[in-house]
Amino acid sequence: MYLSEPAPMIEALCACTVVDGIVSVMALNAATLAVRPALERRWDDARAAFHARGECGVLGLDTRADTVEELSGLFADRGVRPLAWYGVWLFTDWMTLDDGDDGDDEDDEDELTRIAEVELEAGRRDPYRRLSRVFHLVGRG
Repeated sequence: MYLSEPAPMIEALCACTVVDGIVSVMALNAATLAVRPALERRWDDARAAFHARGECGVLGLDTRADTVEELSGLFADRGVRPLAWYGVWLFTDWMTLDDGDDGDDEDDEDELTRIAEVELEAGRRDPYRRLSRVFHLVGRG
């Protein structure tokens, strides 16, 4: 997401993949760019994000957003068969993990386990995975 175009990186990854090897890429989801500004009540930014292909991320750097379909096409054009894709950070990207922190490490560990279980399940199924902040695309060479 920090490169101006995805094709050179995808080409390099696919070129160094052995037969039956796996290519794994995570990308910012272009379909969800309006969510963060809307949750922050930045309505003009949210409206503009419906047509955006990137944003200034939480690190203060410009980022590029992609779609599953576009990156799947780049994989296929380079001889890598897209196998599956998953949503990443559906719920947790929109909140801070220290909300409600009472300092009890055991409770925190239990909560992180529950968060991971919910995120994993959401990332596997629609409509949730389509709403995820990031997606993970997996292909086989």
